[in-house]
Amino acid sequence: MHREARADELIREHVAGSVAAAAIPVALLDLVAVTAVQLSLLRKLGRLYGANVGIGMQGAVAVGLLGAALPRVAASALKVLPGIGWVGGAAAQAALSGAATWALGNALRDRIGAPAIDAEIADGANVARTLARVERLRRRGLLDDEDYARMRSDLFDAI
Repeated sequence: MHREARADELIREHVAGSVAAAAIPVALLDLVAVTAVQLSLLRKLGRLYGANVGIGMQGAVAVGLLGAALPRVAASALKVLPGIGWVGGAAAQAALSGAATWALGNALRDRIGAPAIDAEIADGANVARTLARVERLRRRGLLDDEDYARMRSDLFDAI
């Protein structure tokens, strides 16, 4: 399986796991579960791209706060609205946790996957997919114009 396709699969699987973990009805246990799912995603993406994604205690707390606590606060705020209640808040929490996991996985993939693009070009990877990825990295500011032009030229030469 192509590395990008595997990364997409890992992110999808962990988004689903994060949504399921957010639905745990026990307070704080859901936060811990979502954080564990997100940390698992970061480690697996790191292994996939051959990068050491060492997340110590401070990193785990940051992931927990950003990936689980913020959606929990937003969902709790929804619970006070008449007509939405606990079910609406729980659904919002699950959706926000899934979205945070998706964003976290894609941000890490873009950051550690950029150097791997040269190897993909050399290996004759799917040109259209790699070109789209190069463009996405350029838009996010992870590739300067010179690197973008070089990679784009290399991709067109591979056709």
